[in-house]
Amino acid sequence: MARRYLDRNTKERFKKLTRAGEFSSHITEEGPKIQEFDDLAPKRIIFLHDVDSDPKDVSDIVNEKIDELRQTAEETSEYIQLVNNHLDKQKTRIDDLKRMQNTFDTQINFLTPNNTHEKKKARDPRLDLDFS
Repeated sequence: MARRYLDRNTKERFKKLTRAGEFSSHITEEGPKIQEFDDLAPKRIIFLHDVDSDPKDVSDIVNEKIDELRQTAEETSEYIQLVNNHLDKQKTRIDDLKRMQNTFDTQINFLTPNNTHEKKKARDPRLDLDFS
């Protein structure tokens, strides 16, 4: 939509300029005339590292890529093992903390008067009276 609007405006402006004869006043100078050249032969660019290096066979290139891929796979495997070891240590630590929490809870329960016998001693004897 916007492109159509812009195209229409530029075409209308160009028509106005050509009708008014102002188009030639907007041209500041004419560019140099370029001579036409014959068809040029294709050029080859040679880099210095291409000149010094030995030409490689396709199998050599494939073997290099396979070695790079193997090395990348080994590094990835080592990284995964390190992450798994770290996660195992964290899981062990969490299990230890849970076990310690359970031990703490049981010790606190022994120290608080939760037994019925201890509750009777701690309760007010007037609450035990039955008025029915």
